[in-house]
Amino acid sequence: MQTNRAVIAVFFLLISAAAFTQATTNSPYSKYGIGELRPETFSYNFGMGGTAIGIRSFKDIGYLNPASYSAIANTTFDVGYTNNALWLKDNSESQHQNNPYISHIAFAMPVVKNKWGMSFGMMPFSSVGYQYDEVRNDSIAGGDYSYYTYGEGALNKLYWGNALAFNIDSTSLVSFGFNGYYIFGAMTYDQKIIYGNLPNALNVWKLKDVSVADFGGSLGLQYQKKFIKRNEDKEKDEFSLTFGVTYDLAADLNTTSTTLLRTFKGNIDFGTLKDTTSFDENTNDVTRLPSKLGVGFSLEKENKWLIAADYRSANWGAIQSSDTLYSYQSSQSIAIGGQFIPSWDGRKYYQRMAYRFGIRYASSYLAVNNTDWSEYGITFGIGLPVRRSEFTYPRLNLGIEYGSRGTMDNGLVKENFLNFNVGVTINAIWFQKRKYD
Repeated sequence: MQTNRAVIAVFFLLISAAAFTQATTNSPYSKYGIGELRPETFSYNFGMGGTAIGIRSFKDIGYLNPASYSAIANTTFDVGYTNNALWLKDNSESQHQNNPYISHIAFAMPVVKNKWGMSFGMMPFSSVGYQYDEVRNDSIAGGDYSYYTYGEGALNKLYWGNALAFNIDSTSLVSFGFNGYYIFGAMTYDQKIIYGNLPNALNVWKLKDVSVADFGGSLGLQYQKKFIKRNEDKEKDEFSLTFGVTYDLAADLNTTSTTLLRTFKGNIDFGTLKDTTSFDENTNDVTRLPSKLGVGFSLEKENKWLIAADYRSANWGAIQSSDTLYSYQSSQSIAIGGQFIPSWDGRKYYQRMAYRFGIRYASSYLAVNNTDWSEYGITFGIGLPVRRSEFTYPRLNLGIEYGSRGTMDNGLVKENFLNFNVGVTINAIWFQKRKYD
């Protein structure tokens, strides 16, 4: 029966995979490095600032700490959609863009309830999407030229993880988990130089196609302690304190690129192609990913409230850039979030809703023009219970985030963003035995 569930889930992932291949950003910063990194945050965590490392839920998939999979009580499907509204501003102009994309598709199930859990899914890992032009001066040629640059593409992540939990005593446990993943995708970088005011000069076109495909992995640990207190009515209230640690292994991803350099006469649409000055096909290289460390905790009153905090660091500074325009630098992020449910079994619908909030701050993994920058976000979200059936318990998660990143120093761009996320989570009880008279 578990095999049937897995087959159905794999089919669900395969038919949805095409939706991840498109570029999902219009940020000029996606030109550098491996593009704009995606947060890998599921809808349940989105409204809480993305906190997840120390959260252990029996009904929500905690991808960011694979040790949480052992808590999953029932077969769970989770899919999310994000719209990124982006306002860009530099020293000369401003513009607005919308970037909708599927943020994740995931599946989890208990293999041995309360002991062994498994999850797999797919999500965007990074995105490239930019297009701009400017007029520059060539002092050697003695005139101005137009510089056009364009890029698109994405890297995606397909993951599979497991977790095992061990009881220390009747009130505490420790869980160990891992995610194995496969990152794959392709990116295109297109540059053109047009010497419009120099009729005897040849224009230049450089086209580079890059494909990436390889495996990697991450580890997770959670320790949870439960304790019970009696309230004023002498009823039992159950609390849990959870600590989590994650570690992403450094990885060298196999990378293949093809670079074409040609000259032409005419406008940007190629009046007349002249010569192919170089053609490097199927050049092998590696795309390096750094090791990452994360720690987090959560304190929860069952079916009432939760507070959580995460800290993450990524050792990007250990990676050397081959491009003089940018360099890698180690990055850190911190997030704080929470959730409140007025009354999980209340008669009024608003009493059963989950209200979420969070804040986050992160430094960039890139420095461009010897300038680094940071990013912050403020999040709010709600969890909406949906009418359940005999075998399914669906929920709708909505979240919104306002934030800013970048700077206008040294010719860079300031970005303000408004992210809207909607996710559907379905907990299913499949193959339940029926009783017959």
